[in-house]
Amino acid sequence: MTIRRLMRVGVVGGGAMGCGIALELAIAGRRVVLYNTRPDSSERARAKLERDAALLVETGLLTPAQREAALGRIRRTTVLAEAVVDQDLVLESVPEDLALKQEVFRQLDALAAPDTVLASNTTALSVTALARDCTRPERVLSAHYYLPAHLVPLVDVIPGERTSPDVVEAVRQLLEEVGKTPVVFAKDVPGSVGPRLLQALIGEGIRLVQEGVATPEMVDRVLTQGIGRRLGVSGVFDRLDLAGLDLVTSVMRNAGRPVPPVLERKVEQGELGLKTGQGFYTWTPDTTAAFEERVARGLITQLREDRAEGRLRAPTAEVPE
Repeated sequence: MTIRRLMRVGVVGGGAMGCGIALELAIAGRRVVLYNTRPDSSERARAKLERDAALLVETGLLTPAQREAALGRIRRTTVLAEAVVDQDLVLESVPEDLALKQEVFRQLDALAAPDTVLASNTTALSVTALARDCTRPERVLSAHYYLPAHLVPLVDVIPGERTSPDVVEAVRQLLEEVGKTPVVFAKDVPGSVGPRLLQALIGEGIRLVQEGVATPEMVDRVLTQGIGRRLGVSGVFDRLDLAGLDLVTSVMRNAGRPVPPVLERKVEQGELGLKTGQGFYTWTPDTTAAFEERVARGLITQLREDRAEGRLRAPTAEVPE
C-alpha cells in the first residue's frame, strides 16, 4: 500500500487535547483544520490556542514570528466536511464514548478521500471496534496523545486488526518529524500501557484517601515531589534494578502483597539488578554510571527550577541562634 506523506491534517474535536494536537502539528509546518461543533466552542479553541502559543513564546520554545506562523496554519471550522475533505490524515479527538466515536468514524469514512488515513485519539477503546463500519479499516488506527498534547512527547500508535503496516509506519514517521516519541504497538491494545498504569495509580491514590491514610493534598505532594520526580528521569524497571530485585521482593512480602512469578524467578536465578549486572536489564559499569548520571542531572534540573521559582528553599549551612 502506498501512503503519501502526511502534510494536511484535520483534527475533529477542538477541546484541550485537540487544540494541543493542532498547535503542535502547525508549529511543525503542517496545515491543520480544527473542527468544533458550535461557534462558541470554536471560539474557546481559538482562545486556548493563543494562550498556549503565547506561553511557548514566554518560555523560549517559540519566537514571536514562529508563534504567528503556527497560528496562521490553523483554520477553525464548524463544518465537518471542511476538516475532512482533501486531508492526508484526519485525527478524531471527541469524548471517550464508543457509540459516539463509531458514529464520527462513519461520517469521516463517508467524507474523506479513499486514501486518507483516519486516526483516533482514544484512551481506552478498541481500534477494531471504532473501525467496525468503515470501508477502509486498513487505514484506521489510534494515535493516542497524552495531555497536554503539545508538551508531552509520547504518542501511542496502535493498529486495529486490519490496519496496514504501511499506515502505521506513515503515522510513526509523521510523529517523529514533528518531534514526538511514538511507541508502536504490535496489535490492538485497548487502553495501551500509559492509561493502564495511570488507572492503577489513580485507584491506589483514591483507596489511600478513603481509608484515611492520607489526604488528597498528601497524595499529590508525594507524587509531584517524590515519585513523579523520579519517573521523569527513570522508569519502573530500571528503578527496580536500581533498588535490587531481592529488596523489592522482600518489601512486597512484608506488605502482604503477592510477588509476581517473573520477579521470584529472577531472584532465584541471582538476577538482582545493578548489583549483579543483570535484572530486567543488563548492566555494565559504563551503563550503570551513565544511568546514574542521567538520573542525577534530570533531578538537578528540576531542583534548580524549583529553587529559582521559589518553590523550594536552597539548603544553607547557617544555623539560626
